[in-house]
Amino acid sequence: MPDPFAHHLRLKRPCANCPFLKEGAIELSPGRLDGIIEGLLEDDHSTFQCHKTVHSRKGGEWDEDGNYTASGHEAMCAGAAAYLMKNGSPSVAMRIAFATGTATPGDWNEAKLSIID
Repeated sequence: MPDPFAHHLRLKRPCANCPFLKEGAIELSPGRLDGIIEGLLEDDHSTFQCHKTVHSRKGGEWDEDGNYTASGHEAMCAGAAAYLMKNGSPSVAMRIAFATGTATPGDWNEAKLSIID
């Protein structure tokens, strides 16, 4: 059986327009990135999926109310993971992956250089 943590944490570099980038980030509605960050820091069980894994042909489906049903092909945003590591707040999934050897805290070191503070 494939390791679900390895699959979820497979992205180690942010996309070219990742919202967590210092330069070149996709423009989000005002306050959206702050809300994402707040959610990640306040709930270490939460995650933020990479938009390219959500909005792909293998991604899940959105209903008319804006609720998303995951497909299982999504992955945690590398920018979000790097942001959490930069701030010393890895998610529960990240900490489990570290404990089992599926990931290491240094996996996002390179990404942290281009991520917002």
